[in-house]
Amino acid sequence: MVLKSNQLQLHYYFSDNSHGFDAIVRNECEKELLNLYHDIAKNLDFKLLVQSEPPKDGGFIELWKFLGENPNQVTLIVSAIAIILSRMPVENKKLTKLQIENLKLDNELKKKELKELKLKTKNENDIDEELIKKVVELLLINYKITWRRSNFYKKIAQYKRIHKISNHRLLNGETVGNEREIPQKEFYNFVLSSDELPKNEIEEAVIDLISPVLKSGNFYWKGFYNNDIINFQMSDPNFKLMVQHGQIPLNNKVILNTILVQDQKIDENGEIKVTKCSVTLVIKYSVNGTEYITSDGEMFLKSK
Repeated sequence: MVLKSNQLQLHYYFSDNSHGFDAIVRNECEKELLNLYHDIAKNLDFKLLVQSEPPKDGGFIELWKFLGENPNQVTLIVSAIAIILSRMPVENKKLTKLQIENLKLDNELKKKELKELKLKTKNENDIDEELIKKVVELLLINYKITWRRSNFYKKIAQYKRIHKISNHRLLNGETVGNEREIPQKEFYNFVLSSDELPKNEIEEAVIDLISPVLKSGNFYWKGFYNNDIINFQMSDPNFKLMVQHGQIPLNNKVILNTILVQDQKIDENGEIKVTKCSVTLVIKYSVNGTEYITSDGEMFLKSK
C-alpha cells in the first residue's frame, strides 16, 4: 500500500544560498508544471483542482495541494507526478517509436489500458507500488506529458543558479516517503532535443485545387484539403510540367488525388502543427468531373 498524500513540494536549490527566484523563470516553470499536472489528470480521467500554497524559504520551495473526487485518486496522482518528475528517461533525445505510434493512434491504446485499470474504483489498499508503476508507464507514453516535462527541465537548465531540485510528497503538511533529488548535471537528460516529428505521408489525399503555379520555380500552390486551405509545394515534376505546358485545362473544378507529405512539429504548448505540405505524386486528376490517371499514378496503383 502506498502512503496517502495530497500535496507536492518542489524545492529549488540555489548555488549562492539565496532565496530569490527570477519571477519570469519561476512563472514559466510553474506554467509547465501546472499544465503537466492537468494533462496527467486528463489522461487518468480524474477531476483535479491544484491549489498553490505559500512558498517557503530554503532555496525556494513551491507547494501545491491537490483536490480531487476522493483521497485515493489524489494519492495516486501525486505519487505518479513525483515519479514522472524524477525518473530518468531511458530514451530522451527524441520521441520514442512507441510515443510516435501512440500519437498516430490518437492515444486510444493508452486510454483503453488506463480504463481497464478501473482507477476510479480503487480503494486505499489497492493503490500499491505496482499500480503506480503501471500508471506511470502508460502516462509516459503520452507525448504531451513527456513534452511538458522536457519544457520544464529545459527552462531550469538555463537558469544556472539552480544546482539541483527535489520533490517530496506530503499529507496536510507532513512529509511522506523519500525525497527525490535531481542534480543540475542531469537536467538535460530529461530534455527532448528535437521538436520534429516523422513526416506524415497520406496516400490518395484529395485536394480541390484553388490556384496552381504556372511559372517554373519552388512557388506554393493552394488548395482545399479536409475543409482547410493549404499551401503546398508541387513536387511531382511531370505533373508540374503538364500544367506549365498547358496540357491540363485549368478552371475552378480541378480535383487532385495525390500523395501528400506533411512535415510536423510540436509547438511550445505540446500541440502538433503541420509546418509544410508537399505533393510528391499526383495519382489522378479530374477536370469538370472527368477523371484522368497520370502515367506515374498508373505505375503507383499497379505497384500497390
